[in-house]
Amino acid sequence: MKVACLLFCLLGLSLASDKVFGTRTIENTPASWKHMGAADASHPISFMVALEQHNLEELESLFWDVANPESANYRNFMSIEDITSLVAPPVKVQKKIMRWLVDNGAEQLENHGDTIYAKSTVAVASKLFNTEFSVFEHVETGKRIVRQFGEFSVPHHFAKHIHFVSGLSEFPTPRFNLKKSVSKPETLVAIAPPSIEVIYKTHNAKITGNSSAGVIEFEDQYYSPSELATFAKQFGVDIPALTANHIIGTNDGSNPQTEATLDIQYILGVAIGSKGWFWIENDNVWLYGFANHMFTTKDVPLVNSISYGWNEEQQCQDGIGGAECQTLGVDNTEYVKRVNTEFQKLGLRGITLISASGDSGANGRTDPDCSESHLNPVFPGASPYITSVGATQISSTSGKANLPNPPPGCSGQNCASAGVEECVSYDQAGFASGGGFSKIAPIPAHQRTAVANYFKSGVKLPQKSYYNPDGRGFPDVSAFGSNILIYTTGSIQSVGGTSASAPIFAGIVTYLNDYANVKTGKPLGHIAPLLYKMAEEHPAAFTDVVTGDNKCTEDGCSSSCEGFYAAKGWDPVSGLGTPVYSEMLKYIEKKL
Repeated sequence: MKVACLLFCLLGLSLASDKVFGTRTIENTPASWKHMGAADASHPISFMVALEQHNLEELESLFWDVANPESANYRNFMSIEDITSLVAPPVKVQKKIMRWLVDNGAEQLENHGDTIYAKSTVAVASKLFNTEFSVFEHVETGKRIVRQFGEFSVPHHFAKHIHFVSGLSEFPTPRFNLKKSVSKPETLVAIAPPSIEVIYKTHNAKITGNSSAGVIEFEDQYYSPSELATFAKQFGVDIPALTANHIIGTNDGSNPQTEATLDIQYILGVAIGSKGWFWIENDNVWLYGFANHMFTTKDVPLVNSISYGWNEEQQCQDGIGGAECQTLGVDNTEYVKRVNTEFQKLGLRGITLISASGDSGANGRTDPDCSESHLNPVFPGASPYITSVGATQISSTSGKANLPNPPPGCSGQNCASAGVEECVSYDQAGFASGGGFSKIAPIPAHQRTAVANYFKSGVKLPQKSYYNPDGRGFPDVSAFGSNILIYTTGSIQSVGGTSASAPIFAGIVTYLNDYANVKTGKPLGHIAPLLYKMAEEHPAAFTDVVTGDNKCTEDGCSSSCEGFYAAKGWDPVSGLGTPVYSEMLKYIEKKL
C-alpha cells in the first residue's frame, strides 16, 4: 500500500477573536522537506473549506438501507443534489462563508453545500487566514511546493461553521515501494491475467453495458498509456485506451510509477472491455479531498480501487502529518469520521469503493518491530463504508503452470493455472496482509454473524487488550497479492502487495456490476453487505482461505509480533475468501 500525502487536518483552538487552525514550524515540518523562505505573493493557492454537516444519523441510515440486499430500498440510490441538501448547513451559513471568502479576494469559488472549493494567490490566502506562506524543497528530488507557515486562523464568527480547512498545509510523503516478489523456491508460480481468468473463473465473463472501472492515485503516481497497451498485448487481453475525459487530474505518461502501473493494468486486465478511468489527486490532497472531489463530480467510474492507506489512528500523525498532530491538538478521529461520511455519500450515489487492507500485518507499518502493546488497523481499509481486500498467494508446493494457450508475457514466467491459495506470508511474499478490527468504527450489522463465528471458532487470538472486538472487522475478502506480473520500464516484472489484490477484486466486481446495470439499470453500490449475504446463502461463491496469519510486518516477524490466524469462514486475514466469479454471478442472477 502507498501512503498518499501528509495530512494536516487542523481543527484548532479558540482565541478571543480568531480560531487558530494550526501552526507550522521548522520543528514540525517533515524531515524530507527543507524550508527555503517566503513564497512569491502571486503564487496560486487552492484550498477546500469543510463546513459543519447536518443529519449525519439519517445519512448513515439511508446508506445502510440502500446497501442492504434484504431491504425494500435496496439500490434505490440518491442524486448528488438530494444527498447534499440532506447534509449541508443552512443556505444562509453557506452564503456567509462564501461572502467572507469573496470579500477577501478568493476566486473561482465552487459551493458544494457542505464544502467550498476556492482559489487565490499567496497574498490573498495570507490575508484570509492571517498567515504566511513559504517555499519548501524536497531534499532528495528537489521538488518545490508552497505551504502555509506559522499560525493560520479564521475569524471566530466564521470559524464556528467550519470543520476544517484542507489544502494549505498538507505535505506529500515518500512513496513505499511495492514488494519485489521472491524468486525462490523454484516451484513458485506467477500471476497474470490468464491465471485470474482460469482460477477465479472469469473466462466467460463479458462486459455488455456501460460499465466503468477506475483507479485512485495520489502523490505523482502516473501511468503510461503505451505500457498499458503493451501489457494488454503481452497477456492477450483487450484493454481499450483511456479517453481524455476519463483521466481526472494530470497524468504524466512519460514518468510512469509502479503503483499506478499495477493498478491500471490489473483492474482493466481483469475487467476486460470495461471503460477505464484514471483518477489522480494533487499533492495536497488525501482521502477527504479525494472523496469530496468524487462526490461532487457528476460523471465518475462506478467501481473504484484504492491501493493506499495508513494507520487508522494516525491519519494526522507519523507518516502522514508528523508530530504536529500532538503539538497542535489535531483530532484524528474527527478526520476519519469526516472521511467516512464522504464515503457514505458516495455509496448513496451507487458508487463502489474497494480498498487494499495493508501490507504490514495486524501490527501495521507504524509499528514494524511490534514494540507496541496494541495492533494498528489501517485506514481506509478498516472503514465499514468501503470493501476491504487482503492478499493471498499460491502455496509453493501446489502451484501448477499449465495454461492451455499461454500468452507471450508468460514466456519463462511460470504463469499459474491452478494451486492452493493461502494468506500471503513474509517468507514467500515479503509481507503479511493487514487485517483486524477498527478502533473507531463499530461493527456493521451485516458482519456480526461472521465475526461472532470467528471468535467462537477456537482459533488462537491476540491478547484481548490489543484489539477492539466490537469494531468493524476487515478485510472483507481477498485476492492474489504475490508474484503479480506487470509490464513496466521495458520488461515484465513481478511485484506484490494488497495493492495488487484491490484492483484484481475490483475487476471482478466490475463484471458483477455490469450484469446488474444491464438487467436492472442500477449498479450494485456498496457491495460488502451483498457479499456477506452471498457467502451465507451460496458458499461456493468464495474459496475459503484457511491457512496463514498476519503476525509479521514488512520488516519481518519478531517474537513480540501479535496477529490473527485464518480460519474456516470469515477471518481478519483473508475475509470471506477469494472470488469464484461464475458462482457469484449465479447468485446475483437469482437475487436481482
